[in-house]
Amino acid sequence: MSKIESTQTLTSPVVPWGRLAANAVAHMTEHLFNGITAVILPLITSSLGLSLAQAGALVSARSLVAGVASFPSGFFADLAKRRQLWLAICLAMLGVASFGLGVSSSFPLLLFFMALGGAGGGGFHPQSLAIISARYHEKRAFAVGVHDSSGNLGEVVGPLVLGLLLSFFDWRATLQLWAIPGLTVGILYAVFGAEGEIAAPRPRDYRRALWEDVLKNRTVFALVLVSTLRMMGQTALSAFLPLYLSLHLKLPAAITGAYMSVLFLFAGTTPTVAGWVSDRLGRKSLLVACSLASAITIVIIPYLASGVSLAVGFGAIGVFLWALRPVIITAAMEAAPPNLAGSIVAFIFTANMGVSFLAPIMAGLIADAYGLPLALASIAIFPLLSSVVAAVFIISPPRQTA
Repeated sequence: MSKIESTQTLTSPVVPWGRLAANAVAHMTEHLFNGITAVILPLITSSLGLSLAQAGALVSARSLVAGVASFPSGFFADLAKRRQLWLAICLAMLGVASFGLGVSSSFPLLLFFMALGGAGGGGFHPQSLAIISARYHEKRAFAVGVHDSSGNLGEVVGPLVLGLLLSFFDWRATLQLWAIPGLTVGILYAVFGAEGEIAAPRPRDYRRALWEDVLKNRTVFALVLVSTLRMMGQTALSAFLPLYLSLHLKLPAAITGAYMSVLFLFAGTTPTVAGWVSDRLGRKSLLVACSLASAITIVIIPYLASGVSLAVGFGAIGVFLWALRPVIITAAMEAAPPNLAGSIVAFIFTANMGVSFLAPIMAGLIADAYGLPLALASIAIFPLLSSVVAAVFIISPPRQTA
C-alpha cells in the first residue's frame, strides 16, 4: 500500500503553541457567523414574512454549499504551499456574506449570501485542521480538541454579542457590523500566518494514497457515516432550537441568544475533555453513549419549562452532541496516513454538509404541518441512528505513533 513519502515540514519561528492560538482565533471567528442562525434567523423570518420551510431552506443552502466547498479545499490543504491564503479568503467570504444578508430584502438574495457563508465555512476547516495536524503531529487529539473548542466558544460569544447589538440596532445594521471580524481576521492571517516552506507530495503518490488509504478505508467510511448523522441533528437543532424559543415560547431575542449561548458554552468547553475521555474509554464507547444520550435529551426538550430546567437541557445537548466532532475527526485521522489529514477532513465535512442540508428542510416541513414541538422532537432520530451505526459498524481505529 503506497503512502505519500514527502513530509510537511514547518519552519515558522512562532512559539510552540502560537500556531494553535492563531488558528483557534481564526476558528472562533469563523463560528461567529453561526450566531446569525442562532439569533437573527427568527428576526429575518418574521420581518420578511418567510415560511418556516423557507427558513429551513436558508440553513440548508448554507450546509449544502459548505459540503461542496469542503471537497476541493481538502485537496488544496494537502497539495498547496500557501494554505494561509486559502484560509484567509474563507474568513473574508464570511464577512462579505454577513454584510450581504444585512442589505438583502428578497429570499433569493438571502439564499445566495447564506450559501456564500457556507462556502467560507466549508472551505475553512480542511485548511485549518491540516495546518494543525501537521504542526502538532504528536499531540494531534489535544490540538484538534482545542481547535474545536475555540470554534464552539465563538458560538457562545456570537449569540450574546448579537443579542446585545440587537438592543441598540436593527437586524440589518447588526449584520453589517458582523462583517468586521471575518474581514479583519482574514486579512491578518493572510499577512502574518505563513507556515514557511512546505514540501508538497507528488500528485501521483497523493492520488494513490487517497484511493488506498481513504476511499477504500472501511473505518473511515463508517466514521463519516456517524459524523454525517450527528451533523444532521446539529444542523437542524441550530435552526429550530432558536425558532422554538422565539416563535413557540415567545421569548425575546436576548433571552433566545442566552439559551443558545448556554448550549454553545458547554459545546465549547467539552471537546478537549471528550478527547481525553475517549483516550481512556475508547472512541466507540463514547460515540454510542453520547449519541444515545443526546437523542433522549432532544425528545425531552419540548416538555421542559423555560428557566433552569430548559437551560440544563440545552447544556446537555452541547455536551452530548456538539462535543463529539473532534473525537470522530481524530479517530478518522488515526485510521489513515498523517499526510492525508486535509483530505480526511474534506471527506468528513463534504458528507456532513452535503447531506445534512436535508435535515432542516425535513424539520421545517414537519413544523409547518404539525408544529415546532413535534418538529424539534423528530430531530432526535439523527443522533439515535448515529448511535446505532457506531455500535454496529465502528471498529476502534489503529493508533498511530508519531
